[in-house]
Amino acid sequence: MVFERSAQRPMGLWAEAGENLLRIVPQLGPDAPAGDGVGDCLPCPGCYRPVYKSSSSHTLIGAGPFPLSGLCRLCADGSTLNSLRQADGVPVDPEQLVVLETVAAAMA
Repeated sequence: MVFERSAQRPMGLWAEAGENLLRIVPQLGPDAPAGDGVGDCLPCPGCYRPVYKSSSSHTLIGAGPFPLSGLCRLCADGSTLNSLRQADGVPVDPEQLVVLETVAAAMA
């Protein structure tokens, strides 16, 4: 397995990934058509990625008026919010944004 640091990846690849993200993300909103049923999982409240019972999920207690549970690793460590902030102008479901900002505030 090879791990790369972001500085080792050519800027052209990052630009292409950003363009693809801008094209794909609007289709992932709450109004998007339902996909095929995926058993044994629940959607992450921060990004709607499937979180399977067999995968690690995170619960933040004291992050708000109620515990945030079922967070995927990327939402729990702040990566999702950072990615959305870097991709300025990408429409985000307000409920998702509240969850991600609550996680960020709890982790600060």
